Amino acid sequence: MLARSNDLSGDDCEIEPRGLNYRRARTILRAHDQHFACRQYLAAIAYLSADNDVD
Repeated sequence: MLARSNDLSGDDCEIEPRGLNYRRARTILRAHDQHFACRQYLAAIAYLSADNDVD
């Protein structure tokens, strides 16, 4: 079982980010742009591709 992370910066590729908004999704993309199988990256791409750009 994976331990829950309290780190909101999105450094852990194993934990899907919660409470995404446009700015946070863009920040995650910049931080994880080479981690294509990472949950952080995939969640940010899904959020932005769903046209959720209202902040």
